[in-house]
Amino acid sequence: LSLEEAWTLILDDALANSFVAPATDDLKEDNQLSFEEYERSWEQNEELGLNDIDTSSADVAYESTNTTKTE
Repeated sequence: LSLEEAWTLILDDALANSFVAPATDDLKEDNQLSFEEYERSWEQNEELGLNDIDTSSADVAYESTNTTKTE
């Protein structure tokens, strides 16, 4: 595309369902893309139902299968 004015696309995607492909073969060479860490707000987590999720049983299951030895 040929654009006469610079523009910025901002994706505010709380669930990370979006993807923008780089214009180059190597992502590091595409100077037109910038990445920022995204942290959802409490209100966004509440709207998505994430504030009330209890992961304690999954944490216990993960810890019981993690058999990494430390010497």
